[in-house]
Amino acid sequence: MVLKPYRIINELSKRYPLRNEEKMLLGTDGSVTNLLEILFNGEITVKTISQKIVNGVNYRSVILKIGDTPLVYATSKIPLKNIGDETLRDSIKRDLLSADIPIGKILKMHNLETRREIVDISYKEVEESIRRYLNTERRILPQRTYNIIYRGKVLMEITEIFNIGDYL
Repeated sequence: MVLKPYRIINELSKRYPLRNEEKMLLGTDGSVTNLLEILFNGEITVKTISQKIVNGVNYRSVILKIGDTPLVYATSKIPLKNIGDETLRDSIKRDLLSADIPIGKILKMHNLETRREIVDISYKEVEESIRRYLNTERRILPQRTYNIIYRGKVLMEITEIFNIGDYL
């Protein structure tokens, strides 16, 4: 069964105060980085919270910010073996490990033709540590999980927790 973002977002908006911009971010199958830069008229910067490679899978947690404003807490799980080309795999791995670059920009830098497949859209409670990173008292926030598909394989699994409503 294919997830229909508009249906889920419509149901969530009946229960929670979702702004139109939040609905767009939850439902887009394009670059969140690009949308945030348009909405907030600035360049996204990334602050890496943690990163490790376990059994060939890169795990990364970051905060996406514009200036000093934390907008998104994001985690990614990247099974590096799914990048078949060894040179490309090493280059992407280097970019992930050595620089605070948003994943959307890494994909663009390497000219990868990918698609995003949303697997979950929700509005739920977040841990206190994430609330601190996002500088919010709100206990429940809009969030989503999606896969980035490259050549028929899951290249990355991304979860994004949004805290943009206070800043629009």
